[in-house]
Amino acid sequence: MIDAYMLVDFNNPLSLQYMNLSLESFSAVDDIVKITPVQCTTPETLPIRFQKNEEPLPPYIDRNNPNDVLRPRYFGGSFCDTGTYQAIMYSQYQLIQRIANGEPIAIMEHDAALVNEDSFREMVDLFWAQVDVFIPGACLEFFGLSQKYAKWMVDVLDNFPTFGKPNSHHNRLSGAYGIISSCMQKEKFDFDMSCNFLLPTKRSNLDKICLSFIPRNSEYGIGHLFDPACKQFLFDTLENTNEMVYDLNAKNHDHDVGVDANTVSGYYWSRDFVVVEKPKEI
Repeated sequence: MIDAYMLVDFNNPLSLQYMNLSLESFSAVDDIVKITPVQCTTPETLPIRFQKNEEPLPPYIDRNNPNDVLRPRYFGGSFCDTGTYQAIMYSQYQLIQRIANGEPIAIMEHDAALVNEDSFREMVDLFWAQVDVFIPGACLEFFGLSQKYAKWMVDVLDNFPTFGKPNSHHNRLSGAYGIISSCMQKEKFDFDMSCNFLLPTKRSNLDKICLSFIPRNSEYGIGHLFDPACKQFLFDTLENTNEMVYDLNAKNHDHDVGVDANTVSGYYWSRDFVVVEKPKEI
C-alpha cells in the first residue's frame, strides 16, 4: 500500500472542489493507494529565510527594473521568487524531507486526475520503490522519490545555487519537476549519483512516460514507454490556485510562447489537462 499525501488548501473552496474530483478519480485504486489530504503552505504562511536583499540575488532579477519586485523568500539562489511558487515548493519540500528521513510516501496535488488505471497499476507494480524518481503522469501531480534522491533534493533546496546569465528568466527554476529534469546539468547542480527516472515526455507527438537513466532523455522518448496514468484536472473556467494562466490552444514549451510545436522541444501543454465543468458553488 502506498501512503500518498495530497496538498490541499482547506481554506480555499476552489482547492476543495479539485480535491473532491481527485479523490473520486483515485478511488479506483484505493486498494493500492491510501490518500491523506494535508494543508498546503500558502504565500501567507510561507516561512521566510531571506528578506529582501539579504542574499546574493539571482541573475534574472534586475535591480534597476521597478517591475522586478524583490520578494521575501524561503528558497534562495535561482529558484523562482514569486510567493506562489515558493509556497508550492515549500509544501512539497516538507514531504520530501519525510522521504529523506525514510518514509516511502507519494506526494500529490489537489487536482491530480487518474486517467489510466491499468497503466497506473502496471507502473506501480514495476517501478514503485524501484526507481529514484517515480512520475507516472504527464505532469507532476503524483510522484515519489527514493530516499537517496530525496536527501539530495533537500540539500539542493536548502542551498539552492545561483546560476545563469544576468536578467535571464530562462535560467530560473520553479518547482520540483524543474529540479528533477535539470539535475544532471553540471553547471547547475552537483549531481553525481547513478539514478533512474520514470518521467513524462514533453513532445507534442509522443504522450508517453519514459524509463531512463538520464532525465532529459524523456523529452526525446528514449527508454521504455508507458501510457500516462495521471494528468491534471482543470475546470472549464480555467481557474486554479497557482499563478499559471492556461491557454489550452497554446503550443509552447517551458512557458516560452512561440516555440514551434513540431520541433523536438515543442509541446502542447493542453495535453496535460482533463478539462471538466466547474461545480456550481453552494
